[in-house]
Amino acid sequence: MKTPKYQLTVRAVAAAAIALAGSFSAVPALAEAGGSEPAPAASPGAPPVAPSAAAQLAPSGAPEISDVGLAEAVRRDLGMTLEGFNAAGQLARTAADAVPSLRELPGYVGTRLRDGRIVVEGSGAELQARVDELNGPGTAGAFDLTAPATERAVDPTAVPAKVPSAADLVASNTDQLFQAYVSEVGPAGLQAVAYSGGRFIIRTGGTNAAEAGVSQAPDQQTPPAAVVPSPSAAPGKTSPADFVARYANVQLEQGSPATTEADVYGGEGYAIDRRTICSTGFGAFSAAGLPLVLTAGHCTEDGTARITELEPPTSATAGGSAPLPGTLVPLGSFGFSQFGGPLNSWISGTEEAPGNVGTDIAVIEGLNGGLDLQAAATTWADAANPGATAVKIIGTVAPFQGQEVCRSGRTAGWSCGQVEETGIYVVGGRTTAAGDLRAFRGFLSRNVQSSGGDSGGPWISGNFAVGTHSAGETSGANFAIATTLEDALTKFPTAVQLQLFLNKPELAGPEDRTFKAGQPITGRVPAAPASAVAVNSKVRVTVGQQTVELPVDAAGNWAYPAPETTGPLTLTAETVNGFSHSGAVALAVTVTALDAPVITTPTEGAALTSVTSIGGTGTPGLTVKLTGDLSGSAVVGPDGDWTIPVDEAAPGSYSIRAVQTSRGEADSSAATRNFTVGAPAVVPAEPAAPPVEPAAPGNPAALPPVLPAGSGQLPDTGAGPLLPTAGLAGGAILLGGVLLAAARRRTVR
Repeated sequence: MKTPKYQLTVRAVAAAAIALAGSFSAVPALAEAGGSEPAPAASPGAPPVAPSAAAQLAPSGAPEISDVGLAEAVRRDLGMTLEGFNAAGQLARTAADAVPSLRELPGYVGTRLRDGRIVVEGSGAELQARVDELNGPGTAGAFDLTAPATERAVDPTAVPAKVPSAADLVASNTDQLFQAYVSEVGPAGLQAVAYSGGRFIIRTGGTNAAEAGVSQAPDQQTPPAAVVPSPSAAPGKTSPADFVARYANVQLEQGSPATTEADVYGGEGYAIDRRTICSTGFGAFSAAGLPLVLTAGHCTEDGTARITELEPPTSATAGGSAPLPGTLVPLGSFGFSQFGGPLNSWISGTEEAPGNVGTDIAVIEGLNGGLDLQAAATTWADAANPGATAVKIIGTVAPFQGQEVCRSGRTAGWSCGQVEETGIYVVGGRTTAAGDLRAFRGFLSRNVQSSGGDSGGPWISGNFAVGTHSAGETSGANFAIATTLEDALTKFPTAVQLQLFLNKPELAGPEDRTFKAGQPITGRVPAAPASAVAVNSKVRVTVGQQTVELPVDAAGNWAYPAPETTGPLTLTAETVNGFSHSGAVALAVTVTALDAPVITTPTEGAALTSVTSIGGTGTPGLTVKLTGDLSGSAVVGPDGDWTIPVDEAAPGSYSIRAVQTSRGEADSSAATRNFTVGAPAVVPAEPAAPPVEPAAPGNPAALPPVLPAGSGQLPDTGAGPLLPTAGLAGGAILLGGVLLAAARRRTVR
């Protein structure tokens, strides 16, 4: 569905008209720590940014990064924890990495996700061997091989011209099946050729609404698309039912018409030539490293649309529909676009290339230099501050049946669900001609919600980009369709790179940031708030005139060899991944020629009753300096041992640091030790028993008197006369404890 077209004339009239039409406007992306550097200046001739619009681009401060909004959205829509959603994205990435090797094997049918497992459908010894290899040592063991489904069902509303005696064909992939169907049946009425639940689906039953129409006033209504029955056989062609009946694993299904939704954080709205509106998808880079915005190809009106302007998020339907400002912030202009086959071509139906399967993708280029694209998709938890809860993008992943996904767009906002099927989808083109049908590879969900204006918006799984929104229907049985991003990226004439979220690098070595000459200066790239560090990331380090790129492992660790020259050193470092980068940070360290000493006594975490010295090993002739809760120094002896005497330490917790020093050299890195000292336990003396008179011969020993039961008095235990003395002794102990605590930090002799 498309948002109706309109013309903006007088400012006040425009604002009112847009509000009535469902609202469209512009959104500046906010700068955020860990994102990309500002985009280059706008190209010559680009419209200037009006002061009132530019003011929208200046956030009051960097947004706080929080997963609270995302966690709530995932819990509400998917019944999952944020950790579970991120794990699902990682599972999809594992599956996508395995598919190329599976696809080449005989007997392979498809892959889907189910209950936290990767289900490979197919049969054969080679396929089983590959699944076993994927489940081998050092892997997560997440793959299951299951035999392909062979059940089939024929649409009861369709009457085949003949009934075959047997279904002796088995479809192996959607591309092959799509080409065969278009060649033998034709594209009329076809909506999709998809794969789901171990079977293939051919969906027919509607004339898809045209992607674009004649410009109309805001108060006019778009006539509903005509729905026609599933087509019968055209002259010289096979009927859909006859075609499907030949396959043991293909089902014919009738659906409601799919209509495109022409309507920047990914998911925010933008106006097109002041007539239509769509949503931004993902940030990207051209082959020359210039920033781009990915969106839906059908939003470009087959390449005739040019100018795009941002919509403030609070003016979007998903952001509250606040009045549109009179001046919009320029976004950029459309560059390459493709809706359907190459050059926006229709399904041809020719014998040479019957299907002509393409994509639905476009780029917005020549971006306003005042914008700062973020590698993230808004969740619409806070329209005025989208960055705080936006989902960071760290790579792409292919769609799989059963995969948890979420979609963002300026009209329906944020919606999550599961992928029900993947395949080739057909929607109406820009013209009203009956044959203007466009085909692209994508995936469908029946529980993700969408609406007009969401086209081009991002679909994600965990922190991975899966697709851009293309079409949907909510008037009947709800469904939403997206273009598969990994496939769409292959259609550009020159390489296009997805923009990735990268944190700035940090140091991860000793707390004092002191490193031995020639040894690694260690650091890390944090993952949070994403679930992992983007694959193939590097840390670019510059020292003086020398720049090197260091690999980053899966845990985000990196290392730079410390130079032989000692003293203070500043590294300029940033995380890079292709054209994506985090922005530079200065990391100050000290390089020393000295080894750190070793503390041998006391041991780490020891609980001592007393301590009179600190000891260890070091380099003979160097001085060990002790600081922290105890201080002092000593020269390392010829045998490599050192001992620093200390006054008897008061009870409490202690933390100490020891370094080796030498005149003219930077101190070594520190050895640290933490321990506790406690007062010795006092064992109370047993009270002396009163003497017992010896019994006279023949007489029993005297016994202490016993109170009669019920007298209400306690027996005299002998403690009464001791209480005053015990009170004085306790007071003396407490006073002594206070005096000892005050003298806790004591200098050694």
